Amino acid sequence: MTALRELPEDIQQLIIKLPFRVGYYISASDKTGGDDADQKEMLALQNIVTFYVEDTLKSEFAQEVMLLMLKEKNHWGEWKEHIEIVPEECLKVTAALVGIVEMKEIIAFKNNLLEIAISVAQAYREFDDRVSTVEKIQTYLAIIFQRVRALLLGEEIQSTDMMLNISREERMAIGLLADTLGIEVKI
Repeated sequence: MTALRELPEDIQQLIIKLPFRVGYYISASDKTGGDDADQKEMLALQNIVTFYVEDTLKSEFAQEVMLLMLKEKNHWGEWKEHIEIVPEECLKVTAALVGIVEMKEIIAFKNNLLEIAISVAQAYREFDDRVSTVEKIQTYLAIIFQRVRALLLGEEIQSTDMMLNISREERMAIGLLADTLGIEVKI
């Protein structure tokens, strides 16, 4: 906990909570799917954060934070409170890390947070045959619009499955996080 020790205790705790809170923020952003979807997304969140701890391709700082977060798993239920302030917490953490942690480590940590957010959004499809016809039409029109836009801008065209797995609300939450973290993302 070398770099973390240099920070105030409240910032240390916030940094440790943030990967979980980012994932839960995305999960909570979409209210469709009901309790079944929420339970599946919580399981997916657990699996995703566990995977990211085992992932050796990220920075030492991000690895340390993820390990500490997993050690605090018994507190995850408490960490769900006031989830709407997660973007502000991202700003607070980023500002606190400047000058304490190398910039490449900060960037890797921010990317790790965004990867968790996107992975949670992709983990469970809340759009299925039970949604209304109007919602289906709106969704498929949005997909067509995104594909035409991608073609015109020379961007990568995402699969229909990927587009259906990430709801409009989750896209908006990811977009807000990406803007807050200063990362350009196309989903």
